[in-house]
Amino acid sequence: MKRRPLAALFITILLLAACKKESSLEEPFKPNYCDYAPYSTGSVFSYEMADVLTGDTLAYTLRVEGDTTYNNEPFRKLTDDFTGEYSLFRCGGGNYEQLLDVSAIPDAPPDPIKTVYLKDDLRLGEHWEELIPVSLPVIGDVNITITYTIIQKGTSKTVLAETFSDVIGVRMEVSVPPVLPPETLMVNYYAKGVGLIQVDRFEDTTRLKSYTIE
Repeated sequence: MKRRPLAALFITILLLAACKKESSLEEPFKPNYCDYAPYSTGSVFSYEMADVLTGDTLAYTLRVEGDTTYNNEPFRKLTDDFTGEYSLFRCGGGNYEQLLDVSAIPDAPPDPIKTVYLKDDLRLGEHWEELIPVSLPVIGDVNITITYTIIQKGTSKTVLAETFSDVIGVRMEVSVPPVLPPETLMVNYYAKGVGLIQVDRFEDTTRLKSYTIE
C-alpha cells in the first residue's frame, strides 16, 4: 500500500497538473500553536491509513521537532517517521498555513506557495478559494482552483472508538476551469486541542490512533 504523507495535502492536485514530483511544508505563525494544531515541541501523533477496497493498513507517526525558519520566517517542523520527510506549519489569526513546493510543474512559480488549509473562525457552510498557476501540456497556462468548504463545525466525531468534541470538517475540491469541473479530493477533520483526526479520500481513510501532546 503506497502512502502519501498527510502533510502533502496537495499531491493529488499536482498529479492532476501532470507534475513529476511534489513536496509540501506545513507550519504555524505567531506562537506556532493554535487550537486545531497543538504542535508543541515533543508532541507525537500516530495515524493509520486504511485502503477502502482491500482493507490493507499502514501505520506511521508524526513528531513535532520544534521551531525552524524558512526565508527568515518562523515555522514549526514535523517529521514523518515512515518516509523521513518533514513538513512546515504555521498558524495565527484563525488561519492555518502550509507551504507548497510546485517547482516541478512546468512554468509554475519557483518559490513555495503559501496555502491556507483551515480557517477555524469561519461558520458552517462558508468557504475560501486559492489559485495555483500552472502550465499544462496542450492546454497551456491555467489556474488550478482549490475550494475549501466548512462542512462540520463545533460538533463531535468518533474516530477509532474515541469521541472528539469541537470538530471542524473541511471539504477540499479542485477544479481547472473550463477544463476540469469541481471534484472532491478529500475531507479533513480537525478536533480542538488535538488537530487532524481523520482524512477521507476516495481510495483510503486515515485516522488518528493515538497522540501525546507535550
